[in-house]
Amino acid sequence: MGFFRNVASVFATSVVAIPISIATGIGLARWLSVSDRGLYALLTTFTGVVVLLTQLGWPEAIIYRTRRHGVPMRRALSTGVFANGAFALFALALCLLLREPLSRAFLGEVTPSAFWIAAATAPLLTLGDLLRGVARALDRFDLHNQFQLLQSVGILAGLAIALPLAGGALDSALAVFLVVQLALVLVFGARIAALAGFERVMDPSEAIASAAYGSNLYLQNLLIQLHERVDVFLLAGLGVSAFDIGLYATVASVVTQLRAVPGAIGTALLPRLAGATDAAAAEFTAAVVRPATLLMLAAGLALAPAGVVAIPMLFGPSYAQAVTPFLVLIPGVTAVTISRVLGRYFAAVGRQRAVLLLRGLVLFLNVGLNFVLIPRAGIVGAALASLISYSIEAAATVALFLADSGRRLRDVLVPRASDFESHFARLRGVFPGRPR
Repeated sequence: MGFFRNVASVFATSVVAIPISIATGIGLARWLSVSDRGLYALLTTFTGVVVLLTQLGWPEAIIYRTRRHGVPMRRALSTGVFANGAFALFALALCLLLREPLSRAFLGEVTPSAFWIAAATAPLLTLGDLLRGVARALDRFDLHNQFQLLQSVGILAGLAIALPLAGGALDSALAVFLVVQLALVLVFGARIAALAGFERVMDPSEAIASAAYGSNLYLQNLLIQLHERVDVFLLAGLGVSAFDIGLYATVASVVTQLRAVPGAIGTALLPRLAGATDAAAAEFTAAVVRPATLLMLAAGLALAPAGVVAIPMLFGPSYAQAVTPFLVLIPGVTAVTISRVLGRYFAAVGRQRAVLLLRGLVLFLNVGLNFVLIPRAGIVGAALASLISYSIEAAATVALFLADSGRRLRDVLVPRASDFESHFARLRGVFPGRPR
């Protein structure tokens, strides 16, 4: 499939997943206590961080190695499963060994069983990300999209069954997450292996080459995700109640749906740019950023008033006090579109160090702002820290792109009529009308 069709399919899947995700959030808010909702957010965020620490940029490395260097897909897949999977299992063992200090430092009063379930989910998520990367490398975005959609539907259906039966038990909610990931890895692992082939051996030289490419991108992704998630841990570490963390995590999950736009674009962009010249990659990236930024601005303006009314109505009256951080987070997440899409350009052309340094600095800035603002303003302070650091990251990434590509500022931020003409023409090709 072409780039635009891939973006459209990923974005359509994300749009379908948004109401499912919101329904999942409503179910968690209605069946779990607000405090348990906060613990659920802490544990799932912890799981996500473990995945980040073990993922090593391997999905993107498989795309790069097979698309740009012609590595056979079966070799790339086999090496990734063995090498990346072994690292993920080692991290799981380490987490179980260090359960008590990790819980004291970051997670508060979580039970051992809840911790174990959350930790055991991490290697499954790592393997799931690897499989989706292989699907994109094969240009099988349909499989990538099916994985995402079944994940969302499976979690919602599982929670709808488990939470009423268990009386709103936190362990049951976490167990649903674990079981869904296990089923997806087994089913899609078999499908991907049938398409790509599987050698049942690891190629050490390919493992080294993949790790070498993935390391810089891995560090970027790690810094990005820590930037997006560290506020939840800092709220807990600075003594904010699980009740307030539950409020913050719930509205943050709503705002996160805006990331469907940069997520869909970034998912399809790297395979496209990896096979292009530097100049062509820069031109194509700029042409993508312009309409995407405008679309995000429109989506943010629409979500703000809708959320003010819908949040207390859907999640319950207790969540009305979370509307202010919700409104503060929206423009920050909107700004993320620019930095995330431009970051794919640097990954494709193999010049990631400046972006890596930038993201390290904005993460450091975010942590510092949280330490200053959370004691003074609680969850609103956490939202303000994200807004400031996201905005600075977007501005600095634009400056790096302009310096590297030779483009002008208006080439990146000012939409053109031709952008929409070409996109509408491609959209008609993706969704053709009925013949007359």
